[in-house]
Amino acid sequence: MKLVAFVLVLASVPAWAQSKKYPAEPVDKDEEEAQKSDLWNQATNPAQAPYQALVKDAQKLLGENRPDATRDAIKKLDEAIPLMPGNADAYRARGDAYMALQDWSKCAADYDAAWSRLMRDADAKNTPELRRRLGLCQARDGKLADAERTLAETAATGVNSVEIWMRLGEVRIAMGKLEGAIAALEAALQQTDIAGHALVRWLLAGAYDRARQPSEARRAAVDALGADRSMSMLKTPTLPLLGVAEESYLLGLAYEAHDPPRPEQALVQFRRFAKLAGDSPWKKRADDHVRELRSARLPDTVERLTGNAPYEEIPMRDTVRKGMPAMRACLAKTPFVVLTVQITKRGPKGPDGARWRAPPDGVAIVPEEINDTTRADTDAAIRCVEPIAQRLALPKPKEKETYYKVQFRVVGP
Repeated sequence: MKLVAFVLVLASVPAWAQSKKYPAEPVDKDEEEAQKSDLWNQATNPAQAPYQALVKDAQKLLGENRPDATRDAIKKLDEAIPLMPGNADAYRARGDAYMALQDWSKCAADYDAAWSRLMRDADAKNTPELRRRLGLCQARDGKLADAERTLAETAATGVNSVEIWMRLGEVRIAMGKLEGAIAALEAALQQTDIAGHALVRWLLAGAYDRARQPSEARRAAVDALGADRSMSMLKTPTLPLLGVAEESYLLGLAYEAHDPPRPEQALVQFRRFAKLAGDSPWKKRADDHVRELRSARLPDTVERLTGNAPYEEIPMRDTVRKGMPAMRACLAKTPFVVLTVQITKRGPKGPDGARWRAPPDGVAIVPEEINDTTRADTDAAIRCVEPIAQRLALPKPKEKETYYKVQFRVVGP
């Protein structure tokens, strides 16, 4: 027995020495408390774990950015909300899902539900973004007064956000409050977050134009083109602009401010707005633009595309203008079409003409805008314009081995 006890004592020595050499890691009190809290919450609220799992699965589905996955996310969130109806997370996630599907009424309701629950939590974070989304959905659901209040209250907190001020200005334009809209949009340009400044300037151009301040409108549109030359903010906005055919109205201003100007495309865009937004308070202003552009002498310019032959632009433009009434008559039945006419003229061959490569003389016509028009009607307009364009007496280059290729646009009367 004494021998066994001695062996046991010896066996314990290395462990004792090891524990002295490598002391136990200190206990993280915060983590321990968090674990205890989680265990307590799960014990007192058994719905929490399935609720969190459903919300997590839904958020993963939303990250796939697919309509089918978004609808599946909504189903999971529909299951989650009754488990913990006082929690904001599922409402907020479902609002994101409905916003992705552009179901404005439902996303407004869910964001409002999330906000009302977060108001009880003094430590709630990222509420400006939630309020922005709520305002966006309210506005696109037609609840302009609610949207204005939501966005104005958020802006008044001093949050540094171009988006909040910009969307407030957008709502006020739709409400006809142009002075307040301009103030909000100018405030947006003062924010240090400059990511959305191009769209702010487009909206500002629209506000100034409707307020009958054309010089300010043009300045804003030129600034917008400087930041968004392709006009992608208007042609492919991340969210639909507020108001029926609003993108057409702003594109009309953009084409007028373009360098060189594109009055033909501006005319089509204002015509389209006037047709689609017949109940808009801004239809009369669009009609003013249509009237001015219809009576303008077109084309405004004849643009050189390529070539090395010299020519005088003004006499060439005057020659094209002589044939323009007949060409525009070809588009009388297609008021939303713009045709681009490209004409190539070659000079004489040089002494080594076999090696000279230049495009042949000819006319090419490309439809540049075909809004709300069938292909058959567009083709008929092209067939009508082509022989008239071929008869235009544009000068042939005199210098050997030279040519030019120019273009102009044609729009209906």
